[in-house]
This record gives sequence, C-alpha cells and structure tokens, in this order.
Amino acid sequence: MDDMRLQVPVAIAVGAGFKRDIATLAEMQNFLKEWPQAGRGKIYDTALRACEMARAGHLTKDQARRAFTAFAEAAGIAWTGIDPVTALRLAKTGRPWPTL
Repeated sequence: MDDMRLQVPVAIAVGAGFKRDIATLAEMQNFLKEWPQAGRGKIYDTALRACEMARAGHLTKDQARRAFTAFAEAAGIAWTGIDPVTALRLAKTGRPWPTL
C-alpha cells in the first residue's frame, strides 16, 4: 500500500474548521465514494475516475491528486489554513484574505 501513498497529502476541511489530510489513493477514492449523491457532478466523476485509473496504473498518483484537489476546490472543502473564526470576521468586514 505504500506505493499508493501520495508524495504530498491533500488537506481538506471537514466539520467546523477541522483539517483532514488525504494521504493515499485509497483514502481519496473512499472519501469520494462517501460524498453525498446530491453534491456529485462532472468534477466529482473526473476525480473518482482518476483515482480508479491511478490505482490500476493508467494514471500517475499526481494526476489523481490534481483531479481530487480540483474537486475539493469546487466543492468548497479545500483547506485554506484559515480558522473558521478568522474567516467569518474577514467575510463580515469585507477585508481581503491573507496570503499563505
């Protein structure tokens, strides 16, 4: 299973400001399979297919990681590194987000 490990995990936001690192192709695929039906679409399908193809050796792990990252960004779950309280304050004041 170590060969399925990503060089750089994908960080996503789960719950109220909690970070989860997705570190393997299997974790990406399982996360996607648990995603609610109502939130699935073309980007979801592409990410799931990329995970399956990478696990079968038809795509690289990096290609699957990029597809999953695109899905996370589109779904609004990509980890920004900003805690939820700060995010709410910035949204209320209209100030720009700090760069990481």
